[in-house]
Amino acid sequence: MQGAILKAFTYNDSGGNGAGVFLLDKELTSDEKQQIAAGIGLSETAFVLMEDENNYNVSFYTPVCEVDLCGHATIATFFYLGLTGHIKGFNEIKKVYQQTKLGRLEIDMVFKENIIDYVLMQQQTPQIYDEFDGEDLAEIAESLNTDVENIGLKDFIVKPTVVSTGLKDLIIPVKSRDILNKLDVSMKLIDELSHMYDVVGYHVYTAEDNQVYARNFAPRVGIDEECATGTSNGALGCLLYGRNIISDEISVIQGESMNEASQIFVKVENINGTLDVRVGGKASIVKLFE
Repeated sequence: MQGAILKAFTYNDSGGNGAGVFLLDKELTSDEKQQIAAGIGLSETAFVLMEDENNYNVSFYTPVCEVDLCGHATIATFFYLGLTGHIKGFNEIKKVYQQTKLGRLEIDMVFKENIIDYVLMQQQTPQIYDEFDGEDLAEIAESLNTDVENIGLKDFIVKPTVVSTGLKDLIIPVKSRDILNKLDVSMKLIDELSHMYDVVGYHVYTAEDNQVYARNFAPRVGIDEECATGTSNGALGCLLYGRNIISDEISVIQGESMNEASQIFVKVENINGTLDVRVGGKASIVKLFE
């Protein structure tokens, strides 16, 4: 077994969200994976078993449970496979596949000469669920310790909405970057409302000067806040695309309030009426395991 800790979705060679990655020689039990993930202690650890040079079985564990999919751990995994030469390319976009609990998803690995540059992951076809207003909006504002008037975007009408591109998130707009970064949230209330709305957590965002900024809170799965979340930003991109707020690409800066600013790219394409969503970024190795 070969492994490393990487930072995924780095921004100007800093920031990024830590993930463990282990390349397996043979399958491990769920209990064995859970024990390793708890020992690593990061928000997610990925376990990879190669089927062939184009297909990989990948499972994801937080310190407390298995999750169906994780964006930043996927980016870390395939960047690591590129860095270590398990997947090779030369001035090309190489397509490989990960088999997850949510199905078989395509990965685009972008090589400059023979060096991996960045990774894009395909997400599930987006599904948009409930919008929230009225009493629900007041509860959401209370859990964020902010005024109801701060919920929304300045120039667009968009409400807190449950969206999934693999995992259900409550996507919440706020009216400024300053409001976003000053949120002092109630993890207890977010946990309670996440259970009530059956979402993984909150993805709170705003837009200023053609740049999107976000924070992510997921105490329901043992993560108070993290500085980069791929699946949540894929859901955000789909929502903004569907509301005609963006065209087909956005860059999201997440983690500013944690002093871990990270950058996530989201690409949305309408293919014969179905949205194809890809989330991507760069990564770097922090620590190697023998």
